[in-house]
Amino acid sequence: MAFPLKKLAIAEYSAELMVYFEKHKIMEIITRLTAEIGIVRPTNPQYWIAANIRRIADEFYQKCLKASYRGRNFDYYHLPRHFHHRIIIFGRSGSGRKTQAHAMAKRFNLIYIDAERLIYQTFFRSDIIAKKLHKAFLHDVAKEKSAAVSEVIQERLKQMDALRQGWVLINYPRNVEEFTNMFENFKIPPNKLIYLQCTELLAMRRLVTKPDLGCPQDTCRYMEYEMAYFAQNEEAVNEYLARRHETIYIDSGPCFEAVRQNLWTQMERLPYVMGYKN
Repeated sequence: MAFPLKKLAIAEYSAELMVYFEKHKIMEIITRLTAEIGIVRPTNPQYWIAANIRRIADEFYQKCLKASYRGRNFDYYHLPRHFHHRIIIFGRSGSGRKTQAHAMAKRFNLIYIDAERLIYQTFFRSDIIAKKLHKAFLHDVAKEKSAAVSEVIQERLKQMDALRQGWVLINYPRNVEEFTNMFENFKIPPNKLIYLQCTELLAMRRLVTKPDLGCPQDTCRYMEYEMAYFAQNEEAVNEYLARRHETIYIDSGPCFEAVRQNLWTQMERLPYVMGYKN
């Protein structure tokens, strides 16, 4: 039993290290440094590296940040070879989150995670995390529920398949406190956030015309609750996400194929930058 735990610990450490390299562009800077030194061929490579690495790093960051702000292509600054997508798809119910998440999971070979389904499955377990979840929902205190759900999500994202393949997550986070916690406190935070935007009227039309599968989510009362919750938190979430480089805004009003094509184009075109915009 010790071997799988040790193996998982190594995988988690590797994933955290990957996040550090991604955030600070270590591999891209080293690649650019190697390419330049191969062209210049200085007689004293150690001195040349010491004299030029700051210039290369600054140039890289400036071009990436400018491209991020202006939504432009960023020439040779591509994703690292072993880059793993860690994607949140956010939007109101009826915006197409689930459909696009399935398509993205298939396109990039990602683990598809539905937070609502994950919470439901956790309720039927008997471990410590499940007990915390039971207690939080029994007391019905928002902060306790959010903390318990956060622990459930983090546990899932640290599992071997998610660490090795990357993931796409829907139905979490749902408010600005959960977004802040996930981006700033999770060991393995998301590196892209797809914000599917559509009007409430269009979203409701889609929801009421979809097949009734007998789920709690298929009742009008539940749909109205979801719409009200989204509207209540929309302004604060918008303000927070607008300050982060990871956010990609997508108009989800058109048909599925058009939205998917636009989404994939934006994923490939925009630079890969994490953190707050200055």
